[in-house]
Amino acid sequence: FNWNYWNVFCFRKMISKYLYFVSSTKSQIIIFILLNICGLIFVFLPHNIFSNMLDLEFSYNEDIVLKYFNEMGPDGRSMYIFSSLLLDTLYPILYTSLILGAYVNLFKNSHAILILPLIAFSFDILENFQITMLNLNFPDINETQIYLSSMATSAKWIAILVVILVLIYGIIQKRKK
Repeated sequence: FNWNYWNVFCFRKMISKYLYFVSSTKSQIIIFILLNICGLIFVFLPHNIFSNMLDLEFSYNEDIVLKYFNEMGPDGRSMYIFSSLLLDTLYPILYTSLILGAYVNLFKNSHAILILPLIAFSFDILENFQITMLNLNFPDINETQIYLSSMATSAKWIAILVVILVLIYGIIQKRKK
């Protein structure tokens, strides 16, 4: 008996169940609603956090980081850390689940395409970690930290753009049939 084969089999079965779950119409609606609620929570965070979120920029430099962090103030930066680690971890889980469900429905014969939303998710989580590190080290942040954080943010947005373009392509192809 090969335990490695058994573990891979169980993992694949778990992934299949997850994909089946998130691709159902009911799950897609619930995830969409939760995603929007999560987005609204971001908008209403105190201390001008939403208008100063580095996550929403395509790229940024030291001047932008200093400006945004100073506008939030110490309480806002603390809240930003909390929201990055909790709320902004839930948000990519939700949008990744939503997109994976849509991809399963649109691209039934192509499992490799499912890697695209996972790449966006990975860059988003890396970005959250980088922004948290900037916050924790503020005001003693250096150009390398800012560069790495900005690169993670840019990579996230590029990956999300690709994910959306593939989604649009899939919708157009399905409508043609």
